[in-house]
Amino acid sequence: MYKVVVDDVTGGEIANIVKGSIEVKGLKIKFKGIAYGRYGGQNFAAKLSPASKKQIKEVFGDVSKFEEDFQQRMVRGDFEIDQAAAEASRAKGGHEHHNHG
Repeated sequence: MYKVVVDDVTGGEIANIVKGSIEVKGLKIKFKGIAYGRYGGQNFAAKLSPASKKQIKEVFGDVSKFEEDFQQRMVRGDFEIDQAAAEASRAKGGHEHHNHG
């Protein structure tokens, strides 16, 4: 079992860039992704670095199976918001942010 924590969301009307971490077995595996399609259905596309994919492979074995589960969690809203990190990001970035949660 793993936990998804979102600490930054930036974007606009059609898509948001989401950053955060996947927490499992004492590890924090960073991810970036794009959440889009608010009208007519949600979708989420994760972008995992080679280092993140390596960690996921070590913990979960099957990276593509993990990515599918991860995508479904994000679409369902099955994640936590790190409010402190989101506030810090908002204060320094000046971007338009959306809190989902």
